[in-house]
Amino acid sequence: MQYLGECCSGSHPADGADALCGEGLTRYRQAVVKGCTPKEGAPQCLLRKGLLVTPPDDPEILVPVAPEVALAELVRPIEQSLERQRMDAQSLAGAFVPVHAIYTAAKREHQGWAMPIHGERVINSTLVHAVRSCQDELMTVQPGGERLVYDLEELDHVRRRTRHRSLYQHAVRTQSATMRHIEEIVGAGGEVRTLDHVFDRLVVIDRAVAYVPGDDARRTTALEIRHPAIVSFLVQVFEEAWERATPVVAAAPRSLEPVVTDETQRAIMRMLVAGYTDDAIARRLGISRRTVAGRVSRISASLRSRSRAQLGYLIATTGMLPMDDGLPEEPEEELSA
Repeated sequence: MQYLGECCSGSHPADGADALCGEGLTRYRQAVVKGCTPKEGAPQCLLRKGLLVTPPDDPEILVPVAPEVALAELVRPIEQSLERQRMDAQSLAGAFVPVHAIYTAAKREHQGWAMPIHGERVINSTLVHAVRSCQDELMTVQPGGERLVYDLEELDHVRRRTRHRSLYQHAVRTQSATMRHIEEIVGAGGEVRTLDHVFDRLVVIDRAVAYVPGDDARRTTALEIRHPAIVSFLVQVFEEAWERATPVVAAAPRSLEPVVTDETQRAIMRMLVAGYTDDAIARRLGISRRTVAGRVSRISASLRSRSRAQLGYLIATTGMLPMDDGLPEEPEEELSA
């Protein structure tokens, strides 16, 4: 390669063995134009990336390498490593297929219609996996005020045209943190509605499997239900509540609409008639006790009531509530004396 020596005869090496890559780019351009560059003082950033290499017939110079060739050489070991990891992952998944089948069959045989899930971490990971595997339809009921849910963290299941419907309490309409997530769901194509109060937490995947809380007070257990009749019943309960609920519009202001305010007011009055305490009403509706106390005070003032018992009587006898306006029973400890 005699021409390489000739083209480099008038070159001067760059000062400093650790030249910056800004200088390296200038040096690389010169090498491309001239066909070579002196090896002495070559920027390390070019050598590390394989953009300058020593030709076999002249160890004193460096010749430029096309960017796509140098890039391919750098990327090849990374791609090979990724391919090995993909193969390892596939091998692991294959090894777990019979284990999963045995585990599921044994659990169903032992537990019958429901399989318990223990521990908050296991519950969360189970629900995340279930939501990600959803193919057609996801239904969720989320009581509890500002408490966020697993299915709002990732929206891939909505974007891939899975129908996602979620029920909340009216109270979330004034909670900024929850509304931001709800707006993301609606913006991605999901549907969200609210009720004055909702039944307990529920997740239904593709109308085939449902998840409900366990019976412990700390909520550290859940049940996975696959019995077709029970799942169908839970879907029906959800659908009936969905028909009564008020849609959330993403662009709407974060405040209680008149219809929502009226429904919340009626719910408070129903529970006053039933004898609920302010604490029980607050828990049921997902609002603060202070808010409940304020509304109860205004209702009492409007009816000129002198006591809690009289207030319930006046609400029930003055026609403020429809005759068929009912409420599910609350445990006795939730009621006032």
